Amino acid sequence: MLKDIKNVVFDLGGVICDLEIDRVIEAFREIGMPKMAALMDPCYPAEVNERMESGKISWAEACDEMRAIDNRPEVTDAQIEWVYREFLSRVDAEKMAVIDRLRARGIRTYVLSNTNPTAIEIVRDRVREATGRELESYFDAQYLSFRLGILKPSPKIFEQMIALSGMEPHETLFIDDGSRNADTAHALGFSVYCPPTNGAWTQIFEQEEN
Repeated sequence: MLKDIKNVVFDLGGVICDLEIDRVIEAFREIGMPKMAALMDPCYPAEVNERMESGKISWAEACDEMRAIDNRPEVTDAQIEWVYREFLSRVDAEKMAVIDRLRARGIRTYVLSNTNPTAIEIVRDRVREATGRELESYFDAQYLSFRLGILKPSPKIFEQMIALSGMEPHETLFIDDGSRNADTAHALGFSVYCPPTNGAWTQIFEQEEN
């Protein structure tokens, strides 16, 4: 898998940080927001989530829209953040150790993720909980949708990452649990691996490590 590979690009949710889709749906219902519960999709955000993750609206504006969707003005931003913390549940320290070993071999590592300002802070918290280190210490750069203003699976977000990093797609492995994201990467010349959400991916590096 790593023959001629100089870069590995990771998705965050479902690859680095486990996603609990059943739990986020339940959590939205617990705070009285069943319509928001129905909009949750771990790979391809819809409606308010899409606009938040593409940087068109802020977290605070998104919370206002979520409250309006369910007509629950009494729900606080803190309650909605709690729901997202239930969604982004944990980071596996062994996955992070594999990333460390890739970097020790001279392979550059990156993040390309559809996310929002609050979610990325939650992921940072989960990495600290699992490893005692900062998320940034594992990656050369992070390309986040709300900063770039584009969502996967658009080719434009990949093209921005290529331009900003200088990576060559044919030298790069892309790991993402979203099949449409993987299809876009493949069409642009990346090697791809598409595990199931929260599934294992470390085994693809085992032969090279042994």
